[in-house]
Amino acid sequence: MALEKTKFKFVLHQLPMFSVIFFTLFFTFGSSTLFFSCGKNKKKVENPSVSDGVQTVEAVFEKVKDFIKAVAYVQPDREGVVKITSRLPGTVQSINVKLGDFVKKGQVLAVIKTPDTTDLYSQKIYLSAQLEQAMRLYKMKKELYEIGAIPKSDLIEAETNYKVLEAQLKGVEQKLKLLGGGMGQITIVAPLDGIVYQINAHVGDLVDQSTEILNIVRPGKILIVALVRPDALQKFKVGDTISFYVSVYPEKEFKGIIKYISDVVDPDTRKVKVYIEPVEKELFKINMFFEVKLILGEQIYAVLPQKALVYRNGKFYVYAIDGGKPVEKEVSFIKELENDKVAILGVKEGEEIILNPLREMQP
Repeated sequence: MALEKTKFKFVLHQLPMFSVIFFTLFFTFGSSTLFFSCGKNKKKVENPSVSDGVQTVEAVFEKVKDFIKAVAYVQPDREGVVKITSRLPGTVQSINVKLGDFVKKGQVLAVIKTPDTTDLYSQKIYLSAQLEQAMRLYKMKKELYEIGAIPKSDLIEAETNYKVLEAQLKGVEQKLKLLGGGMGQITIVAPLDGIVYQINAHVGDLVDQSTEILNIVRPGKILIVALVRPDALQKFKVGDTISFYVSVYPEKEFKGIIKYISDVVDPDTRKVKVYIEPVEKELFKINMFFEVKLILGEQIYAVLPQKALVYRNGKFYVYAIDGGKPVEKEVSFIKELENDKVAILGVKEGEEIILNPLREMQP
């Protein structure tokens, strides 16, 4: 009997604590019901705040530019590269230009020291002397023939000798002219206006007719090379006109023509090279690197703030309000847009989507 009284007193002593727990649980579950019901008739909030309760946005469908992003660089068009070689074997004596220099047609690019031109110059001096002597002999025999002192055969022989020496001298002179030669050296000049793209030789190197001393690019003959994912190649083809943006000029829209697409996947980047000839070439410099955004038309997608999207176990979800309760919906992520928005598929026009489920739906 004494024990039962003791238990009864214990229960009475503990009753206030149970009451606190009861009211705490009631408030918790009751506020949760109020939490989700507030979102039922909630309109789009332009500047949401935590104090407003569950914040939602309407799913709005918009035209979104379909694009892919890629790393790109500028290189010369292979059709516009001019290979500069020496017309005779020799040693590089000097290189008179630097990488990236703009050169004019006829400008001296390099000087090659070669013994062949020394021999040609000696031949020129020798043949000049021989030709002068042959001319005097021919004139003398012509006068003798005219007075009947010698037969015509002697005159023809002197004339032939003179013409042979004359032809030999012209040949040597023409060769020296073509080689740009003088006493033991030849000068290599630019065949056209252009930009020095590569310098492959150095002073002291031995070169011959097959050695590329340097390369010149014709002005305006450049290509933008974009490294594109193989799965995106079906979205365009050779000959297409395409719009694009580059990170170095983010506000300017460029246009170009897809000249060719590589058949090989780069083993290091796992990307395919797509070659684009820009319509405007002045702003692009050889060896520039940047990010390019290739515009592939427009598609209609639902556009939502990025924070409305939840990523879990390799899938994307949003939480829509249906009957005053949040409903999880799996969606297809299309792409990230500007201003922290995303394009998705899987929701209806005007559907109320919880703005920040990671914050609002914490237990």
